Amino acid sequence: MKKYSLIIALFCFASSYGQIIIPSDHPDSLKMYESVPVPIYSKNYMNQYNRFKRIIVKVYPYALYASDVLYQLEEDSEEINKKRKKKKFYKQAYKGLKDDFKYVMLDLYTSEGKMLMKLVHRETGMSVYQIAEKYRGKKSATIFNAMGKIWDQDVKITFDPLGEDKIAEHVIQDIESGIIAFDDKVVTVDKELYKENQRAYKKRIKENKKRQKYNKKVCKQKKKAKYKLNEPQ
Repeated sequence: MKKYSLIIALFCFASSYGQIIIPSDHPDSLKMYESVPVPIYSKNYMNQYNRFKRIIVKVYPYALYASDVLYQLEEDSEEINKKRKKKKFYKQAYKGLKDDFKYVMLDLYTSEGKMLMKLVHRETGMSVYQIAEKYRGKKSATIFNAMGKIWDQDVKITFDPLGEDKIAEHVIQDIESGIIAFDDKVVTVDKELYKENQRAYKKRIKENKKRQKYNKKVCKQKKKAKYKLNEPQ
């Protein structure tokens, strides 16, 4: 019993001693810091983010350009009162916009073309189909829609920042905040440049097939040599 009493006394003494040597105004040695929460993304998310980043950096300038053109078009059309003259104005403006985009669209991969049309909707509030319908009429828009399907494109596609385009929206926000380096300069593609790019693309495909064929041949020869080496004498 005395042993336990002694331990309790020593504990109380240590506690009171500690209170005596620490001044009442002594700051707490454990400080609290507040910081901005850092989001953690999965590997799959970042793979998709990087893929979309490559595509968006390439096609986003054209979506911004389309938005600027349509905004200016609407401003200019307000000064035209006659319906017939306005229709003619829309027709000429649409032709100019189509000429600017024709070979750009043809020069894009399917995934890039799809993203461009989504971004056009994001920036203008209209799908590519709605733009064609407004400035060229429903008949022309229907034909345009049919042509789009031939090239595996949906001209009625829209941008959904809270759904399937959430990661793409993340990329755009990072562009707008300066996290991702971005040049909004529009590079026009005319008929000659388009043909040149197509020739270069076909050449790459041909070289890739040739290389794959060569690699298969080498791999087959190595397997054959290995089999002969291990073959019992």
